Amino acid sequence: DHVAVLLSLAPDQDARALTAHFATRLRAEPDNSHAVVAAADARADWTDVPAGLREAQHVADAVADSPAAALDLPPVVRLRDIHLRGLVRLLRDDPHVQSFAERELDGLLRGPDQDLLPVLRTYLATGRNKSRTAQLHHVSRPALYRRLEAIQGRLGVDLDDFEQAASVHIALLAHDAQQG
Repeated sequence: DHVAVLLSLAPDQDARALTAHFATRLRAEPDNSHAVVAAADARADWTDVPAGLREAQHVADAVADSPAAALDLPPVVRLRDIHLRGLVRLLRDDPHVQSFAERELDGLLRGPDQDLLPVLRTYLATGRNKSRTAQLHHVSRPALYRRLEAIQGRLGVDLDDFEQAASVHIALLAHDAQQG
């Protein structure tokens, strides 16, 4: 669920501080503890407001289905916080990007073990941090190593190789953006 909120502030009010306060208060509610608060930079002219709302929506969409704990997001997520994820979200409908994602992830998308995708997603989102990935998935490190070996075997890649891991990560971001 997405809810758009427009904060109307006096010129002398600190938009960043008030937005951060809003995010803190929102997350204090039990049902909102994992809410993503996305914001655009302050707009001084009413004619710029629609572009600001579109920017905030783009940011929210880019991180909505991501494991927030793995991404280590700030309290208020802005365009500069989403980096590659934001770019891939913009390009998600390009047939070349779709083809690339399907080709790179084919071994996992067509296989019986769909539970390997979340492990791969977390592993890459944490910067290939095995300890953090094991912790987030509540598995032992040896169990995680077995899953990573299965992922590498099914994809035919070496996730310790930066370029191959980056390629798989971009494909996974594109796949997730296409699904969302």
